[in-house]
Amino acid sequence: MAAAQLLAAALGLAVLPAQAQNTTGQASVYDPQPPADSAYVRFVNGLGEDVALRPAFLPARRLGTRTEERVTAYAVAERVAGRDLVVEAAGQGGTARIVLRAAAGSFNTVLIHRTADGAITGTSVTDQADFNRARSRLGFYNLAKGCEAAALQLMPAGPVVFDQVAFGTAKSRSVNPVTAELKASCGETGAAPGFALEGTEAGGMYSIWIMRPDGQALTAFVTRDTTAPWRR
Repeated sequence: MAAAQLLAAALGLAVLPAQAQNTTGQASVYDPQPPADSAYVRFVNGLGEDVALRPAFLPARRLGTRTEERVTAYAVAERVAGRDLVVEAAGQGGTARIVLRAAAGSFNTVLIHRTADGAITGTSVTDQADFNRARSRLGFYNLAKGCEAAALQLMPAGPVVFDQVAFGTAKSRSVNPVTAELKASCGETGAAPGFALEGTEAGGMYSIWIMRPDGQALTAFVTRDTTAPWRR
């Protein structure tokens, strides 16, 4: 089975387009199959304020500033091949029209942040589908403006898990399920408070975020990747 299909199954969503048995029990081959020309898209709020999103290809949604409100589940965007995916974004700091492209069968994370002049914009990252059923998958996303080389390491002085992650990009890897204390940093510009990585499971997908919302202090946190159900 292709890596993208394995990743879809592990996240609890029917795979694109072939059928597969999901290891988590959250979905099965009996669930509706998304069309073959679909992609998976999620949004992340890196601003210091709430942001309202109106994707032309998904229901409208609002992202808050609390940790649990910043990251959406992956949702199925249909008929992505050869067309622009338009998102209208609005916050107190203004509005923006964000245009994305996504390949069929891909997983995509849209990072909502500001341009150099303070306008709202979005950067799309194509997530790597390097899934291993026996291990956990970690992704590390840099959404901290001004941080051109983010790193993640074990605490108190353990090895580096990720390094040289540029702003608006991500790196990922498979690891053994583990409980650990982690620290994310931005070279000489400082480090975010440490946080715990716990409860990881074989086949589980986890994203680690470092951000500096609108010039606030650096912060880092972890979320488990999930998918929204797709229905015909």
